[in-house]
Amino acid sequence: MKTHSKSDLLALNNGPLFSKCIINIENIKDNEQAKLYPTGDAGWRGRIYVALPATLVLTSEIIVKFNIWL
Repeated sequence: MKTHSKSDLLALNNGPLFSKCIINIENIKDNEQAKLYPTGDAGWRGRIYVALPATLVLTSEIIVKFNIWL
């Protein structure tokens, strides 16, 4: 799975592909890499994605908290 810097995530979120559909960017540190995970949530612009630190191990609690679809 591809990783992204915080600045990449901000650019993606402001672009036409994700169009403000990435959440949790504010919790990614400036020097940290993150992965995007699709959630079961959607808005009028499309599916919502959550950015989580690339080193984070997904537990069942995290999957439920963010409604992540694997």
